[in-house]
Amino acid sequence: MSAAILLLCGACSSGDSKEVKFSVEGTAPENVKTVYLVDRLNPEKNDTIEVKDGKFTVEGQADRDALLGINAEGSQWTVIFFNDGTPVKIDLNDNSLKGSELNEQLTKYDLESGKFHQEIQSTVESILALPSEEQEAMIPQYQEKIDAYANHLKSIFEKEKDNFIPVAFLSQYISLADVDEVEQALDSTRFYMSHPVAKDIKEKIEKQLASQKAAEEEANKIIGQKFIDFEEPDVKGKMHKLSEYVGKGTWVLVDFWASWCGPCRAEMPNVVEAYNKYHQKGFDIVGVSFDREKEPWVKAIDELKMPWTHLSDLKYWENVASDLYGIKSIPANLLIAPEGTIVARDLRGNALQAKLEEIFK
Repeated sequence: MSAAILLLCGACSSGDSKEVKFSVEGTAPENVKTVYLVDRLNPEKNDTIEVKDGKFTVEGQADRDALLGINAEGSQWTVIFFNDGTPVKIDLNDNSLKGSELNEQLTKYDLESGKFHQEIQSTVESILALPSEEQEAMIPQYQEKIDAYANHLKSIFEKEKDNFIPVAFLSQYISLADVDEVEQALDSTRFYMSHPVAKDIKEKIEKQLASQKAAEEEANKIIGQKFIDFEEPDVKGKMHKLSEYVGKGTWVLVDFWASWCGPCRAEMPNVVEAYNKYHQKGFDIVGVSFDREKEPWVKAIDELKMPWTHLSDLKYWENVASDLYGIKSIPANLLIAPEGTIVARDLRGNALQAKLEEIFK
């Protein structure tokens, strides 16, 4: 048995924060020789603990309510706990924890979340094992698993408003919640938002959203402008300019996608539907792929039944259209009017159908 004595910054909050002692006794599987004490706010302060005869101990001082965790070498699971001054006993054989009521409830939620993760991962693996033409039919099952996990997280935030438990699930929740739910979850008046980890997450999200908004505003500057021409080869290697198809009297959707892009493939039935519905009325599509290899690109065109013109320089994110149109993620698209003016971008799902209905009504 060994012990590591640590002095952690932990969940550093303010100058008047008080440090309290933490003490962890643990049991690990026979093959585990090392475990790690991790600090969710300060990863650089992680420390290594030796395991002897399947046992380990670690104790030290950290700020009250610091969000800490124990992770076994080679494991993707971390048993997390708040440093509330109550000794903790952890069994890494089943990732269980005994300690304060708060930490035991946290562990219960975390293990439940782990089951959702396993179900989602299993569903993804099942989908990927299917032939490409059968994968689309499995998307609703995948979405059902995602929705179930989102509802599980939402229930945690509804039940545990008056303690720090939501802090441990904040990143996962806001990645799945809708806009209004995210705004509520990050409301500074909520108790758990006083925790330094929650504040750090909110700050990062706000910076990300500000950057995203700036990028969108920059990208949207091209709306109302005439299209920018470029030249790329088709599936047979013949070079074509975008101007061969755009500005010739028909509405054209320039669709940026790739065979390796899951969301692109999921959206493609909607694009095919739009093409079939409006092509005879003056609507066309030019697909611009961000693929790197010709074979999967051409195969996906056939699998997804995309009968329109396809271009690609097979340069991945260095596709010539990327810088010209500010394409930083896919799927993406531009809707160009008959005279060559860009009128909209990134129309997907119902938004694409609604816009075309408006145009061709």
